[in-house]
Amino acid sequence: MARWSGAHWRPIGVNQSAGTSEPNKLLICHVMQGSLAGTDAWFRNPRAQASSHFGVGNDGTVYQWIDTDRMSWANCNANGRSVTVETEGMSGTPWTAAQVDALGRLMRWANRQYPSISMWLNTNPSTGSGLSWHGLGGADWCGHPSCPGTPRVRQLGDVLARAKR
Repeated sequence: MARWSGAHWRPIGVNQSAGTSEPNKLLICHVMQGSLAGTDAWFRNPRAQASSHFGVGNDGTVYQWIDTDRMSWANCNANGRSVTVETEGMSGTPWTAAQVDALGRLMRWANRQYPSISMWLNTNPSTGSGLSWHGLGGADWCGHPSCPGTPRVRQLGDVLARAKR
């Protein structure tokens, strides 16, 4: 079982699948387009047909919904090789300092848990590894080009800097 001790364990029993033989290579950041509480409720609904391993609130609170050895339903064709993290807020707003800190700590843990998740910014959705953002993958990753939003993508370097401390 792969659970991060820095997260509140809030397991969901729906909207996930068994893991694959492919190693996790990506930590993919998303935006909730809403609140941590609202996303928590939505992921518990079987009709959602969506989920994430983690969620990070504006105050830095981290929820873990799914063991990272299982697949979340967030990245379409990248589900079998990714750890997914949703972030509270809207795509046009930057992450808070508390979110950057929490994401950095999560990235450090993901790299230690899965050495195949490289400690750099991934720019290759097909074969790359490392810290990624949902919009990078285009249609192959469910076609959400604005996720998590330009201000947040610009902060990925800050997340990596925090992860390397």
